[in-house]
Parts: sequence; structure tokens; C-alpha cells
Amino acid sequence: LLAGVAASALMASGAQAADLIIREPDEIYSSPLFNFEGIYFGGTGGIGAFPSTGWVGTHGVVAGANFQLGDAFLAGAEFQGDTLWDGSFAGFSALFMGKLGAYLSDDAIIYGTAGAGWIDGTTSYAFGAGMEMALAQQVSGRVEGVATGPWGGTPSRGRVTLGLIFHMNYPSNSRLSHSKGRTRRCAPFDSARLSSQ
Repeated sequence: LLAGVAASALMASGAQAADLIIREPDEIYSSPLFNFEGIYFGGTGGIGAFPSTGWVGTHGVVAGANFQLGDAFLAGAEFQGDTLWDGSFAGFSALFMGKLGAYLSDDAIIYGTAGAGWIDGTTSYAFGAGMEMALAQQVSGRVEGVATGPWGGTPSRGRVTLGLIFHMNYPSNSRLSHSKGRTRRCAPFDSARLSSQ
């Protein structure tokens, strides 16, 4: 009698198990989003106007690093070195800038920037904004405008540049890894096979 009751209980449990929904561990995957994080360097060119030089063309280099701040924001630090030309060499500038930006999409950011340095031998500050967009796997293009002024004075001149940037990190692990949960239905329970055992 006890054996019959036990067998009946096992068969009932097996029927219920056929409809059991279980949760699998989260699956981790990566998507091919552009990575603005990490070290980068590049070249720039543009036009500017400064008190000591008037209107000039600019040719320069940039080098810096970006750091992720959550999923939507990033911060960074950058060196900008430029030569100034008005048909011949007219001077140079060297600025050390901080950046704070936000993602417009998976492959584009906008940012604000501010810092200080030297423009044609004058201690100066600078502030402005820019936009950067992916062009290829590790390459982005950007446009940036900054206003400048002598330290302790009011903004008096500025510049606008276009840049081509090479990023050394690809792909991103912090922003591109996502968690994806899913459920599945268990295979039908074979009560006849259990009975035969």
C-alpha cells in the first residue's frame, strides 16, 4: 500500500514538472558600439583669432584620455598643442583641458571643455564645447570651438577646429556589456519511463 501511494505521488509531481518554467543565469554579450573611453591622440586644423596675431590658421595635435561615468556620461583630460600660421609661422599655443561629455547616441558624444595654458607666450584660459562622432572602428571625427582670454581678463578671441582622432581601446567592456535574462520550458516529463524504473 505504501509503495502504491509513493508511486502515485511521484507520477503527480512529474506531471506538474512538465509545465515548470525556470530562470536561467543571465547571459552576457557585447555589441559593436564605438568606444570613446581610454587613451587617444590625433590631429586638428582650423581657424582662430588672437590679440597678438589676428586671424590665423591652426595646425595641431591632441592627446588625452576619457573615463566612463555611468552609462550616459564621460569625463576626460586632454593636451592641445597648435602652431599658428598667417602665411608664415606666427606662434604656438599649448592648452591643458578638462572635458565632461554625454552620449547623443551609441557612436556620438557632445562635451564641454575648459582649461588653461599659453597662447603665443601669453598665459591664457579657454572654454568651449565640441561634438565627436565615430567614423571607423577606432577612428572618430570632431568639431570643437573654444573662446580664450588672458588670465585674469575677459574672453577676447577664440578658434574653431576640426579633428581626426584615433582611439586605442576597442571594444568597450564597461558600456557594451549587457545582461540579458530569458526563460525556457522544461522538456515534457516521461512518467511512463519513471514507472518502468
